[in-house]
Amino acid sequence: MFDSSEIQRRLGAYLSAPAEQLRVLASGWETTILEFRLAAESQSIPSLPIAEPIVVRFYQGSAADAKGAREFTTIDRLSRAGYSVPTPYAFEPDREVLGAPFMIMQRLAGGPLFAIKSFPQAFKTFSLGFFAFVRAQARLHRLDPGSVGLRDIPHAFAPHHATESPAAEVPLLDRMLAIIVERVEEGPLPGLRDALRTVTERAHVFRASKPTLVHMDYHPQNVMVKNTRVTGVIDWVNTDVGDRHLDAATTAVILATSAMEHPRWMRDNIVGNGLRANFAAMYLPLYHAMAPLELQRFRYCQAVAALMRLSMLGMMATRGPESVGFRAEAIREVTPGVVRLLSRYASRKTAVAVRLDFPH
Repeated sequence: MFDSSEIQRRLGAYLSAPAEQLRVLASGWETTILEFRLAAESQSIPSLPIAEPIVVRFYQGSAADAKGAREFTTIDRLSRAGYSVPTPYAFEPDREVLGAPFMIMQRLAGGPLFAIKSFPQAFKTFSLGFFAFVRAQARLHRLDPGSVGLRDIPHAFAPHHATESPAAEVPLLDRMLAIIVERVEEGPLPGLRDALRTVTERAHVFRASKPTLVHMDYHPQNVMVKNTRVTGVIDWVNTDVGDRHLDAATTAVILATSAMEHPRWMRDNIVGNGLRANFAAMYLPLYHAMAPLELQRFRYCQAVAALMRLSMLGMMATRGPESVGFRAEAIREVTPGVVRLLSRYASRKTAVAVRLDFPH
């Protein structure tokens, strides 16, 4: 990527309108998000608002082009279907324009559900907003992928060495297991082998499922809220089609483990930490009340989701974040505390001892 002044100049040229007030809005493991405003109507994209915040999202890491294209297609079609996502204006895969593939989209009102600056505000927002957070996910799972034109989107989950044939659809569960197998061997991650063997042996019981549109990274940092109302769901780079139990299980894993690290003031506050633990425990009964689950299937999917995430962290530690599609800087966000929590969680869900050695 170029520096901010060069990005602002090039962005203005790309849009045929002066771009102003460029600033970094957020930076994640595989994307950087900037905000800007237009001083005049864009001749290239006339639908862009003038003098209002607009977002440009840069895709970095391996497969950036595919991730950006998949996210643009997903939110474009979900937006047309009336689901709460930012309006996408354009996707540009050409790295020569701004230094990386990027998407221009609507700046949603509000902020992430977990990005709260004080405990009283966190209690109010999370108490009232968590219901809407779960409801938005349940609504996503009720959408027919075919009716919104997303039944055949390119898979987000596929092993690096896969030779998948479009005529022979491979279930999301099998693709996730294949990725874990690949990571355990390439890491290598010997501490995950026994647990992987256990879930693989039971896969045939849960293979058949109704295809559903799944987010696969649905957690409070990716749900924007304002006054406890969900204004939109973001970060759709992992979108796929498969068993909704895997999506709900992934959310449960993140709430119980990784989400315990952010925001840091809440992590270090015993009352705040207890608050989040309570909401993590509330997630399953609340989702189940809105969209009844097969509980045995869900528990199995929790084990798969935990191993999926743990194998990702293992690859980041042994082979570097780039090996799983992230920027090198992403390693700073992976802490021994998260690894310990996730290892214990995976051990409970698989009923097998799980160990992941993580460098300090």
